[in-house]
Amino acid sequence: MSFAPIPATVRQRALDWYGDRGRDWVDALPATVTGLAAAWDVHPAGDPFTGGTTAYVLPLDRADGTPAVLKVDLSDEENRSEPTALRAYDGDGAVRLFEYDPDSGAMLLERARPGTALLDHEFPGLSEQHAARERFAIACDLFRRLWRTPVPAADYPEPPKAVDLLKGWAEHFDTAAGRSPDVANELALGVDLCDALADADADADADEIGIANRDNHLSNVVTAVREPWLLIDPKPVLAERAFDGGYFLFKQQFHGPIGGTELLHAVADGLGADLERVRAWAMLTTVAQIADAGSAADREAYTGVLRAVERA
Repeated sequence: MSFAPIPATVRQRALDWYGDRGRDWVDALPATVTGLAAAWDVHPAGDPFTGGTTAYVLPLDRADGTPAVLKVDLSDEENRSEPTALRAYDGDGAVRLFEYDPDSGAMLLERARPGTALLDHEFPGLSEQHAARERFAIACDLFRRLWRTPVPAADYPEPPKAVDLLKGWAEHFDTAAGRSPDVANELALGVDLCDALADADADADADEIGIANRDNHLSNVVTAVREPWLLIDPKPVLAERAFDGGYFLFKQQFHGPIGGTELLHAVADGLGADLERVRAWAMLTTVAQIADAGSAADREAYTGVLRAVERA
């Protein structure tokens, strides 16, 4: 199989964000892709997708005609355990994992068709707000189904633990406060939230910790034939159920059209999680956005989200 060139945007992000490691990944990609295509007996079915960040994603067909996708990530702490989560889901609410190569981290995945993102899906006859409520219900129902106890397997990376993320965030907020004194109070609140959530996590029973997702949003839930909706691109974390609401609630509060109390209750009820824990994870996620904001305008916008979630 001839190698279909890496999209320019993916290549540039790999180089800009990862430097020499990104260049090594780009240079190795042709041999990785052609070697795995031969080993897994797959054939190109189109050009690489351009919407990813630092992943090479190529539509393929398996030897029996089954539509598939080859995904080769530039591995990092967030994405390296994606195959672990997909193996645990076993196609129940998420795309199936057909093959996994531990050496490169590459995956051969089910291709969801038509693959329209829930964010872009039309709900004829519904107002913008009613469509938003429908999207919340679909997404949270799926996230609730997907949360489950992990099953360790050789060669599959263990997902990071929420308690370790909390330690890293607390240190990051302390450092960021020195660079951004205008949001020092928000960053201090973030440290307090890390401490409170870590204390509760330490008291949690083992059966209260499962595979959650730090990247839940409406573009990672797509239409399919095997099920009406499937999750793609999980970023797993071993955490309580409420963790699943953190980033999701932040994104919905930020973009609208529904926020505040109604959004908080919809997410907590949809996940079957404690409302105050969902609030805490959403506030913490928002503080993380404030800490990494690229401009004063972004910090101000994210601070508005934080206050809205706090008041909800």
